[in-house]
Amino acid sequence: MRTTIRPAVLASLSLAGSILAASARLPAQATPPPLRALLITGGCCHDYDRQKLILTNGISDRAAVEWVVVQEGGTSTQHKVSVYGKRDWARGFDVIVHNECFSDEKDLDWLKGIVAPHAEGVPAVVIHCAMHCYRAETDEWFKFLGVTSRRHGSHFAYELKNRKPDHPVMKGFPASWQTPKEELYNIVKVWESATPLGTGYSPETKADETCIWLNTYGKSRVFGTTVGHYAETMQQPVYLDFLARGLLWACDKLDDNGEPAPGYGPRPRNWSERQKFPDGEKPVALFNGKDLVGWEGQIGKYWSVAGGEIVASHGQENAPKASTYLTSRITYRNFRLIFEGKLVTSEMHSGVSLWGKKVEKEGDPYSYLGHLVMFPSDWGFWDLYRRNGIYRDDGRAKAAGRQHDWNQMEILAIGDRIRFAVNGKLVADWKDPQPELCQPGVIGLQLHSNNVPQEVRFRGLIVSADPKDVMVTVKD
Repeated sequence: MRTTIRPAVLASLSLAGSILAASARLPAQATPPPLRALLITGGCCHDYDRQKLILTNGISDRAAVEWVVVQEGGTSTQHKVSVYGKRDWARGFDVIVHNECFSDEKDLDWLKGIVAPHAEGVPAVVIHCAMHCYRAETDEWFKFLGVTSRRHGSHFAYELKNRKPDHPVMKGFPASWQTPKEELYNIVKVWESATPLGTGYSPETKADETCIWLNTYGKSRVFGTTVGHYAETMQQPVYLDFLARGLLWACDKLDDNGEPAPGYGPRPRNWSERQKFPDGEKPVALFNGKDLVGWEGQIGKYWSVAGGEIVASHGQENAPKASTYLTSRITYRNFRLIFEGKLVTSEMHSGVSLWGKKVEKEGDPYSYLGHLVMFPSDWGFWDLYRRNGIYRDDGRAKAAGRQHDWNQMEILAIGDRIRFAVNGKLVADWKDPQPELCQPGVIGLQLHSNNVPQEVRFRGLIVSADPKDVMVTVKD
């Protein structure tokens, strides 16, 4: 029997609990593929760089959704997003999320091409400035949205009231929610095909403005909200909860209790989280996917987080004179580490260090003395600042590895023995002839010294202490 690692953090525990319960009731062999969503974003007036990460990560923490993101147009109000130029641009997607802002793009034929797949049944989610896009001389865009809005009011925090608490999308939404500083849109028409779910009072129009609604357009369901001017609002669990429910409703994957249909709850989003650890092991995430809490190193100078990945990089002007490391604050002796690594720029190897300690070299307090498992150039093991090369690849690692792509890796370190698997293949099984050097130590990620720009990325990083003496990712 095996145990499965779950995502380390879910933004809404109440929603997550119900989601996981629903998923657990579905036999594994019947689990459907995740919903495939296309996010269109970019344009004027908003921090789309942050919003695209908040939306994709936040919704996937709550529902089985995988994403394709298209961000174009810079900060312009007039741009024709390239994918819309294809006749079958929505083919292969279960839902389209519109979070773009191109108010001056008024080509009528272009607009018709955008709404055509939705009229034929492709579900949609429309967010904030999408309400002010594509102002051609027709009401077709507004008909698709379900509301007509031509302006917004001042920026202020307002009370958003739940007008349909019995509707599945609004179950779990409070009776009222005080938004952070927001931008309240003025709604001049709610179309007959639309159903308001939430409103916010505008002291300027002296009216309750529709903020959350449902719509039917042709054969498709459309979920909409004008909330979401600021990234700070989008980060709120209440916001991400109702947006995830709205997306599931649009795809007809939300049950009457406001829970995902069986099989559509959240799933581990990377390979490491999907691996099954032996029964009795207690895997934990060394990396939370958001920041470098729990790690030490030259954070900010060489180490950062982007897109749920740890990024190690430098330019020619700030190249480290000695290899620098990001190290765990916790020490490990016997452990299993499952992770992915990718060499993006340069041909210099990286690696994972173990059984050692931080040392200062060339003025860098975050170098490392100890064992190093190298990838993807110069596959092998090294003993940093002691014996140097201790194991040379016999060809198996090079054959299994990918030079500039993600490598799926497992390190099993027990006693004086290190086993190493790459992309499902056992590529090294080595015993240290000097077991006295195998001491408890921090786990380190390496950014090698180099005189040319380089970038390495890590993700996953699931560790279990005192593991069973068996590899879990080796397929043959």
